[in-house]
Amino acid sequence: MVRVFKELGWYFRKEWFKFLLVMVLTFALTYAITLPPKYIGTVIDRIIEKNLTRDSAILLCISMAGAGIAIYVTAVIKDRLAGKLFHDLYYRMKKEFLVSIFRQDGDFFESYHPGDLMNRATGDIQMIANVATHLFFNFADAIVMLVISFVLMIRLNVPLTFYSIIPLPLITALVTYLRPKIIDNWKQVRVKVSRLNNLAMERVNHVKMVRGFVREKADEALLAANAADVFATERKAVLMQSLVMPSFRMITLISQGIALGYGAYLIINQRAFTVGNLITFNLYLNMFARPFFSLGNQITRFAQSGVSFDRLNEVMEAVPAIVDKPDVIELERVDEIEFRNLSFRYPGDREYTITDINLQVKRGETLGVVGKTGSGKSTLVRQLLRSFPISSGSIFINGRIISDYAKESVRRQIAYVPQEHQLFSRTVLANLKLGESAKTDLTIDEAVRLADFEKDLPFLENGLETIVGEAGVTLSGGQKQRLSIARAFLKNADVLIMDDSLSAVDGVTEKNIVESLKSYRRGRINIICTHRLSVVEEADQIIVMENGRIAERGTHQELMEKRGWYYHQYLTQQMEADDAKE
Repeated sequence: MVRVFKELGWYFRKEWFKFLLVMVLTFALTYAITLPPKYIGTVIDRIIEKNLTRDSAILLCISMAGAGIAIYVTAVIKDRLAGKLFHDLYYRMKKEFLVSIFRQDGDFFESYHPGDLMNRATGDIQMIANVATHLFFNFADAIVMLVISFVLMIRLNVPLTFYSIIPLPLITALVTYLRPKIIDNWKQVRVKVSRLNNLAMERVNHVKMVRGFVREKADEALLAANAADVFATERKAVLMQSLVMPSFRMITLISQGIALGYGAYLIINQRAFTVGNLITFNLYLNMFARPFFSLGNQITRFAQSGVSFDRLNEVMEAVPAIVDKPDVIELERVDEIEFRNLSFRYPGDREYTITDINLQVKRGETLGVVGKTGSGKSTLVRQLLRSFPISSGSIFINGRIISDYAKESVRRQIAYVPQEHQLFSRTVLANLKLGESAKTDLTIDEAVRLADFEKDLPFLENGLETIVGEAGVTLSGGQKQRLSIARAFLKNADVLIMDDSLSAVDGVTEKNIVESLKSYRRGRINIICTHRLSVVEEADQIIVMENGRIAERGTHQELMEKRGWYYHQYLTQQMEADDAKE
């Protein structure tokens, strides 16, 4: 608990005046709550003594009403300020959390899955923000109430006070015993809920595939098993908490029983203790015991917040695998890219995915990258995006090693069209506009036309304003590809990478897009990974990847003359195309 508040010290220092104001209001509210019992006891004693006058009754009523108004106004102002502090801290922490995620590289997302990150961004952050504001003020309120009510009970009768509170320390003992068990259980709950969230997100995202393979019942069983596991773990927490509250009530009732018994003894034996004093004392005793109920809950929440804070810090303190050097420069233009003895393996892998790659591409050239599935084509081109650290060798841009440039500036110079097209659940237009940059020189309509997506607009319900659905579910595979290509054209980057981005289009559409590439992308670097060799037939340089190495290299004509893999694959695809025409 102390560590959580220490780590959030920056926020307390920034908003110290608001925190101080809420604390003052908390003290004032607590004091105001202790006034009505005094008035009630006074009224009862005067009724019994038969000396309650009209004026004194009016005065007491006004005092009670004044106390009620003071309690209401103070509570409203306090809760409003506390709520503003909570939402402000919640927003700031969530923003910082998201910034830390955006800062990470590819290896980070191998360890942390979307469902887990969502759970941390909502449940854990909310828990911490709640503890640092509402729970903190409630804790202060409980302590102040304990002190004030104890002093007021002492003023009424010292022996009665000490006899009555004898059972109450048992509450502390119970909390101390259950606290470590609750913490361990809460850790399990957070981990299992994260796993369940991730499973649910995967099933929603891949619902078409699940239906296609008729795996609904198997998936339902898997989710049900995980949900049952979460339920069983959370049930333990509920059972522990269900032991706490009844125990608190039982101990408090014992306390009240002692107070009533000894108080009655004092009244019967005329020990300067009245019926009004006894009623007032019992109301104070309730006020004294009530914080023990809340303190038990609060201590549990404080303990749970430590778990949430650790989970949050795992992400927020994660260091990106690729960190810019202090003296990096901005990349303003790409004239040449060179891969020099480059080898790479993914984090956790023992074998290299690509090995000893030596390659040079100059401005105005188009590079074709072809090869069998799994030969390392995508891994090779993704090295330019700097998602993972280079395992061995180097990449040079304009004659300087790539690490000399700020990684964000390198990414700004690259337009990447991936194999799996990432679309947001927004309109077609909004997805296109993600590609807009400082270098954009096309209108939306021009980008759509260059990607041969224009012909699809009449068939979309609202044209460019059509909502594409989750991950573009309302679009066909070819439409997704062409929308992604249009977005890349719109960025107008110095380097365009197309990673098997024409696999779902027909021959005519492919030809139209290739023509657009030749005309619009002239004078810049284009890198095209593909299985369809007709796409790279006119490339300035073509490499054939095999088992992570460059097996063949040259122009289309040169590779045909070598009669290697490229030659045989090209003839096979041509014959398949001829058969399809027939």
